[in-house]
Amino acid sequence: MTGRKQWQQLRQLLALMGTVVLVIGVIFGVRVVLGLFLENNSISGNSMAPTLEPGERIVSRRDQPVHRNDIVILDSPDGTDHLYIKRVIGMPGDTVAVRNEQLYLNGRKTAQPYLKRAFMADAVRLWARRNKRTAEGGQFTDDFDLTTLKATATLRVPKGEYFVMGDNRRVSYDSRNFGFVKASAIQATVVWRYWPLDQMKTF
Repeated sequence: MTGRKQWQQLRQLLALMGTVVLVIGVIFGVRVVLGLFLENNSISGNSMAPTLEPGERIVSRRDQPVHRNDIVILDSPDGTDHLYIKRVIGMPGDTVAVRNEQLYLNGRKTAQPYLKRAFMADAVRLWARRNKRTAEGGQFTDDFDLTTLKATATLRVPKGEYFVMGDNRRVSYDSRNFGFVKASAIQATVVWRYWPLDQMKTF
């Protein structure tokens, strides 16, 4: 009787161990699969404020077609290990210009709903104070077109490349400075902000 009881206990223990191994295997498998398609990133810096603030956490998706206005994670144009996060403004073949805070794509006025007027005004005042200049007449996005920027100096966005900018135009280091971004440099597209919990949002 004792031997039968010990055998039953052994079988229960083996079954429990099998279940634990299975659960660990499933969790590991899910993490591996998700790792092939998704990235988990933390925001640092203010270049995408107020859309994304420092300390917020996001999930981005790899191998996804890039569309205008997507927020993307890209390799550093300076060759460092840092990742950049910017918004896609110009697609291949586009002309891009800003005049009097208005964006023009291919000669047409284009809405920028991700820019917030109150934030823009505050950013200009802060920039003016830091640079000891008057905020009156200051611009959130300085006027430009692709032909006048030294980093681009061409009429249109080249094939297989993109023109990107940060939403915080006053401080963002972006295509206006380092030029076009090759498609191969874009690692992932932001799809979800999950932290802080009260700021959850899909993109």
